[in-house]
Amino acid sequence: MKLSKTTISKTKYFLLALLVAFSFSCSTEDGEDGAVGLTGPAGTDGLNGADGNANVQTITYDTSTLDGTRFILTVPAITQDVLNDDVILGYHTASGYDYPMPGGGVAADYVTRPFITVGTYYIDFENWDGNNYTITAGDIDSVKIIIIESTSTTTGRVGNNKQQVYNELNQAGVDINDYYAVCDYYGIAY
Repeated sequence: MKLSKTTISKTKYFLLALLVAFSFSCSTEDGEDGAVGLTGPAGTDGLNGADGNANVQTITYDTSTLDGTRFILTVPAITQDVLNDDVILGYHTASGYDYPMPGGGVAADYVTRPFITVGTYYIDFENWDGNNYTITAGDIDSVKIIIIESTSTTTGRVGNNKQQVYNELNQAGVDINDYYAVCDYYGIAY
């Protein structure tokens, strides 16, 4: 038994001496520096993503001084081509909130009904029973109109261009009744 303890003890000292010898033989000062400043081969190009729709515009009107049962806004950007092919979304701001048009207004006191012709955006205000509702100055702070240009160039398919925009928004989970969601999706300022 004495022999095996001595053998184990000598083995420990030998391994420790071997470890110390290796640690001194490996130094950061030994050897040459590798090549500095060399660049590797160029990587492959990534795939191109689908083109976005950069042709989205927001037009904001200060309507805080307007009153009556109908607002008539002159919008030169609404051309016959825009009416035929593009999506036009309208919102009005009242009491700090943005409401989609058509739709209900503040506290559901009224309903907005927009009508659009070349160069003009009409907003009729009605009670829920269909009778005229009178807006007083200061009730509606602003009206925001978003025109989303169709990216389709297909001809002879009336109505499909607008539907493609609506489908894209729907597939992306964008609620077109939410002004901020539409702005976020297209990257336009509020």
